[in-house]
Formats: sequence, C-alpha cells, structure tokens
Amino acid sequence: MKQRYLSLDFLRGLTIFGMVFSAIIPYGVLPRWMYHIQNPPPAHELNTGITGISWVDLVFPVFIFCMGAAIPLSGRSKIEKGITTGEYLKSTAERFFMLWFFSYAYVLLNFNTAEGIWPQIFTILGFMAFFPLYMVLKRKKTLPVRIAGLAAVILIILAGHFWFGETISVQRRGIIIFLLAFLYLFGSLIWYFTRNNRKMRINIYLLLFLFTYITKELGWPAATYANPDIRWWFNMEYFYFLLLLIPATGIGDILYERIRQGNIYGSIQGKIIHLFFPLILLFVIWLCYAFYMNLSAILIISVSMAVFALLLYIAFRRLPQYAEFLYPAAILLICGTAMVPLEGMTKVPCTIAYCFATCSISILLLIFSDYVCKYIPTSIFVKIFSGAGMNPLMSYIAFDSFIVPLMKVTGFITLYQAAYPAGYPLAGVARAAVAVLVTMWAVSL
Repeated sequence: MKQRYLSLDFLRGLTIFGMVFSAIIPYGVLPRWMYHIQNPPPAHELNTGITGISWVDLVFPVFIFCMGAAIPLSGRSKIEKGITTGEYLKSTAERFFMLWFFSYAYVLLNFNTAEGIWPQIFTILGFMAFFPLYMVLKRKKTLPVRIAGLAAVILIILAGHFWFGETISVQRRGIIIFLLAFLYLFGSLIWYFTRNNRKMRINIYLLLFLFTYITKELGWPAATYANPDIRWWFNMEYFYFLLLLIPATGIGDILYERIRQGNIYGSIQGKIIHLFFPLILLFVIWLCYAFYMNLSAILIISVSMAVFALLLYIAFRRLPQYAEFLYPAAILLICGTAMVPLEGMTKVPCTIAYCFATCSISILLLIFSDYVCKYIPTSIFVKIFSGAGMNPLMSYIAFDSFIVPLMKVTGFITLYQAAYPAGYPLAGVARAAVAVLVTMWAVSL
C-alpha cells in the first residue's frame, strides 16, 4: 500500500508549524493564550499550579496522536509484504534508535548561538549530514550511505566540541523527540501484539489507566525526576502519554481500512457537510476556550454531550464513516473533563485529563482535516503542511538548524531582525509566521 492518508500528513504539518511558531514568537509581550498556559508572560517561569490549556498546549499531544495513527498504516503495510515478527521487532528497534539518536544529534550539531561565521557553517553542514543518515534509500545502498552519514555527524559534533566549546553530555537532548522515541517503541509493540485483538488492546489501556493513576498518587513521577542519574534516560511520562497514543492506533486501523478499500473520504457530499465540519472546528475552538478559562466541568460535559449528539445524528444519516471516530472522541472528552476536578488539566505534570481531552480534540481535528483535504487537496496551503508533515523531523529542526545559520552567513539575519521593531509585537508574530511557512515550504519541495 503506497497511498498516504493526506489528512494525517496535513494535520501533522500543522502541529509542526505550531511547535516551531510558538517557539519563535516574541516572548513576554503577547496575551497569555499565545504561550503555554503554565509559562505565562512576562517571565515565562513554569508554574505547575496553573491548570487548563491554550492552543500551544495542544500541538504536542496532537503530534503524538498523529504518530500513533501512523503506526498501523506503516505496520500493516509491512505485514502485507510478508514481514515476520522478528523482522518487525528489528525494524521497530531500529526506528526507535534512530529517533533516540536524533534527539541528541540535532542538539549537539547546532552551534548557531556561537559567535562567528564558522559555527554557522558547521551547523548547516550538520543539518545536511542528516540526509544520508535518515533519507529513504534502496536497500543495496543503505549501509554505506548510513555509515558515511553517521561518520559525518560524529565528526561535526567533535568539531563543535573542540573548536566552538560545545558541551557533549547525555543531558543535552531535545526532550520532545526523546519522549517521542520511547512512545513510538512502546506504542508500536502494543499495537503489533494486539493488532487483531481490540479487546486485548482495550484491557491494556485500562491497566495503563490504573497504573497512571496509582503511580501519580504515589508520587513516582516526582521521585524519578528528582534523581539526575535516572531522569536523563527515564521518565514516567513515557507511559502516561500512551493514554493518548493507544487510542490513536485504533484510529489508524480505521484509516488503513479506508485506504485499503480505496474509499479514503467516503461520501463527503451534500449541503449538510458544510454544517457538520465547521461545527466540529467551532466546537474545538470552544473547548480550548472552556479549558483555558477553567469553566465548570459540568458545563463542558453538558455542552459536549449535546454537540456530540448532533454530530452523531448527522453522521448516522449522511456521514456514517465518522461515527466510529466520534464515539471514542466523545468518551475520551467526557471522561477527561470529569477528571479535571480531581487532578486538574496540566501538561506538567502530565495528567490523565490532559491526555484524554487532547486525544479527543486530536480526533476532531483529523475529521476536520478530511474536509480541508477533500475540497482543496492541491492548494498551496495543503501542499505546504502535508509536504512538511511527510518529513516531520526535518520540518521540526530546519528553521533553527538551517534557516537561522544560513541567514547569519548571508547577512539576511539583519532583515529578519528589522522585521520586528521594538514595541510592535504583532510584527514579531507576523515575522515568525512567515519564517516558519517559508521553512516548511522549503521542506515540502
């Protein structure tokens, strides 16, 4: 099966845009909802006592959801080609190691904060060294090219250490990619061994829910994080975020069947769709507002039940392919909201309510992405985000590891800085949006 699910790539691209964009917008001067809710302006110091979410708190869990949904698409394609259990486990281990290595390498290869032109040049070279290491190759050429890429990465890291004074340490890694590596490992294994047994996967999910609740009550996350000898390689959130990823694998199974049957979007037609899909988007926006403002859990549950009842009514009559998406979305959202009075909704520390609610929102956003990709699949908007979503690792690091050092080498950094004059934060927001869009466009080519 060679066909991709465009909506999933598109949604993944949107989340990458959100992650990079939120990292380079002006700090300390924008409204609170423009930042992680637990890092409010102007100081942006972490405050774990704040509960709720902003749009920024959605991008990471939506990315996890996209990764989880992609696991069955890739896994079942391999199984169709006759892969054995041993070969699947080997492939999963290799993918995990490549992600784990990437989480360190892209940080250790970035010298763009150092003074002078040579650190910028070596940062660009480090970015380019990823291509032979990670690009898809014909099997016969894979090993020598991978070895050459690995050698280049190691040599550039050593050059940065000895020439530019960069520290090499196990503590220096990109925490997001590091976490994703372990989520991919556990999620892929759980999916593979339950791929034909949905009941077993649900039972594992319930056990994971109990494990999460009990260990949080016992204070295990804080205890493990407080030990520097443990926290560099182990985090309880490896397991907690599986509450988000495992339901995504179920959605991925459904997507695979759609692709296999050659009926990706089903019967998306008729005037009713222009009510159904915009209603989903408006509902997601309202949910973000409700959780941001910490509205009553009873109010959120009541509104959610009414909206889902309407959406399911429309789905059963005109869009039956979305009913099996809406059921888990409704259950996760209602259960997640019910958990808020007990534990709050926070990313740090990760709460059950946060995983449930953001997983539900992710499903709704995927449904809306179908609407976008059905009607404007060839638009520049869809092409940029879906193209970047097909190459998420490069999209994630391209701005900081390639565009910024390139601007410093060419002198364009002066224009970039001038685009955000002091006292005009909206200009800084526009600059960030344009910069990320240009970066993603380049990656999508």
